[in-house]
Amino acid sequence: MSTKITKRLLMLLGVVLILLAGSVAYMQVFGLYRATPTAQRAAHSATETADYWAFKPKANTGQKDTAIIFYPGAFVQSDAYAIWAKDVAQAGYPVFVLKTPLSFSLIAQNKADIAIKNSHAHHFVIGGHSLGGVVASGYVAKHPRAHITGLLLLASYPQENNHLAKRTNLAVLSLTASQDQVLKQANYRAAKAWLPKDTQYQTIRGGNHGGFGSYGPQKHDGQATISNAQQQTAIANRVVAWLNR
Repeated sequence: MSTKITKRLLMLLGVVLILLAGSVAYMQVFGLYRATPTAQRAAHSATETADYWAFKPKANTGQKDTAIIFYPGAFVQSDAYAIWAKDVAQAGYPVFVLKTPLSFSLIAQNKADIAIKNSHAHHFVIGGHSLGGVVASGYVAKHPRAHITGLLLLASYPQENNHLAKRTNLAVLSLTASQDQVLKQANYRAAKAWLPKDTQYQTIRGGNHGGFGSYGPQKHDGQATISNAQQQTAIANRVVAWLNR
């Protein structure tokens, strides 16, 4: 092995160790955002594996040919997204909510590969909430495959190095919430230049950042003026309408 390759591997290992150390430190100080009892009950409808929660349509519903692979937000338990995921699955679209080490998607950026391999669908929408959406955007940018047909962003945006503006075969839905005080609005607006021109931008009035899952109040977030149940329903309805387009 050459010296140059060895140095690169050591640098990569160093970055991973820094991310792991930072994740552990954050969790020790602030803790993990845990799914509410309502979300936990909704998760009972899913098949749980070591890698994801799989929400599948009921037999009498009929399964669509498109599945959603979803990256959770930073330090959010994956089953916190069970409520809207269950509703989307009941409309015929399977949803795989990924499990990541330390609930931190950045250290499991290719986890979608496992769900795609185990799914019977032929087309996939890669999605994510907050930091999970950043990871989802990166995954889509690095995997320009014909079967990846959509990107779902919940209170999120791509980084500049994951430029998707020229992906004419990529449908994108970007959902935000009017009371969100966590999303960096200036960065969000700037990132529109890195998404396809026909990206759909929609805002859930009265919702907040934490309301894209169901895990209770989030640090620095705004106060929602609608209930979490209402925001979960709004997410599911908008996602299904977009998928049915």
